[in-house]
Amino acid sequence: MKEPICIDCWRRDHLTFVQRLDPAYVKPGPVHRCAMHKAYFEDLNKGPETRQEAA
Repeated sequence: MKEPICIDCWRRDHLTFVQRLDPAYVKPGPVHRCAMHKAYFEDLNKGPETRQEAA
């Protein structure tokens, strides 16, 4: 039962939309992310110069 759970998947499955927007539910610190969310956040952190966008 000590299997790490993706924090983003857990928030999506257990919190309402309003709770997800509330800063009280956003906890800083080390988190585990699934492959899908990890790739998403790595893409966000690359910066605009490396993203492919439509002209």
